[in-house]
Amino acid sequence: MPFKLIEDETGEALTSYSGLPLVLETCEALGLTRLVKQHVHIKQRQRGYSESVYVQSVMALIAVGGDCLEDIERLRSDAGLKLLLGEMPSAEAVRFFLYGFHDEKLLEGRPEEGAFIARETQPLAGLWEVHREVVLKGSRKEEPKQATIDQDATVVESHKEQSRMTYLGERGYQPVINYWAEQDLILSDEFRDGNVPAGMDCLTSFLRATRALPQSVETIYFRSDSAAYQHKLLDVMRDGIEFHGKQIPVYFAISADVSEVLRGKIVSLSESAWKPLRRLTEKGLIEGRKQWAEVEFIPSAASMKKDMKPDRYLAIRVRPWQTELFSDGNSYHYYAVVTNRWEMEGEELLRWQRERCGSVEKVHDVVKNDLAGGVMPCGRFYANAAWWRLNCLCYNVISIMKRKALPESFWPVRMKALRFHLIGVAGKVVSHARMMFLKITEGLIGYRQARSQLVEFSSA
Repeated sequence: MPFKLIEDETGEALTSYSGLPLVLETCEALGLTRLVKQHVHIKQRQRGYSESVYVQSVMALIAVGGDCLEDIERLRSDAGLKLLLGEMPSAEAVRFFLYGFHDEKLLEGRPEEGAFIARETQPLAGLWEVHREVVLKGSRKEEPKQATIDQDATVVESHKEQSRMTYLGERGYQPVINYWAEQDLILSDEFRDGNVPAGMDCLTSFLRATRALPQSVETIYFRSDSAAYQHKLLDVMRDGIEFHGKQIPVYFAISADVSEVLRGKIVSLSESAWKPLRRLTEKGLIEGRKQWAEVEFIPSAASMKKDMKPDRYLAIRVRPWQTELFSDGNSYHYYAVVTNRWEMEGEELLRWQRERCGSVEKVHDVVKNDLAGGVMPCGRFYANAAWWRLNCLCYNVISIMKRKALPESFWPVRMKALRFHLIGVAGKVVSHARMMFLKITEGLIGYRQARSQLVEFSSA
């Protein structure tokens, strides 16, 4: 290429991340500094950086695409950011901040083999209170009447010696999140060892998520895979839950375990009972290899209440592509969904339940791969839990920023596009008449308007 490199000796305050301040201004609009000061207490000394500076520095690191602590040195060396945001802590300082979330004593009951859900340390629980209030602030203006909660676990691979073996045969962790589909917000997360089954104590995880919902919610919908096929959870949902002094209904659609008894019921259905389970495409509804049918089934689980209205079971069968049989010798594979929603047509309900794959599973992908949740910073369990929670918090802050400050065309974009068009755009910081200015490209997606909308949002 026809150019030569020379060092910049002008001393100008340039930045490669002129859009990053908008992320941190969203934090301020949400009251993050106040919330962290109120709920997260780690420091043993009064000097040094505050907890809120650490939290927002980690958020900045994640937002620009850093996935390990050492990447923060790239931000610390950015002259423009230093003027705009102030000094950031070093990678080593952030590491010790994360260590402050750890308490080995709470892991003393952790068995060498077998599942164990660790109780959260006080700083980690405080960080969830910050997370909860961010969700409440982010959704308050709309006063939503319903909330669809998608619950799912995901494996985060880690080769640290302290991590446990997952069902995939690799070491790591298996956190659970509860995702609010309508608002694109993570309601809650629970960091777990890799050997903890996804179906362990789904009820506690669900109830915690409901604590992050605003009082305006009148109906809750719940979707999950078969990990949540737990009759203790279903019993609570059938009765509805106590929510801010009122009883509200919970409607669920959960993939069911196909037991031998249930499979027998499905196989015995007549051919006329089966209907096509069509895929929704740009060209409309397309028939494929799947069919569905209603099936009468009452589990024999001890938790089933005597006079309880039976749940609705929907069966799905899938035929092979071209071969006569699957490799296991069966002509069909069978699946089932259990629900207490009787008003929806079966095919529509199954498509609605399946939508969770494009919501919560997409969120896991974003947190682990677009953000930094897929790379654990150390071997200390609670430090990693704090790192995961900070990634979930960053997801929410960016989601709120897109919806409250950016044009509607940016609401669905992934981090790659957001960094390309906003966060990672170059700028220059100049001072004049005792004021600081950030010089950016004129057409940078309405930066000035975005800032004014955040001011309006913060005062709402």
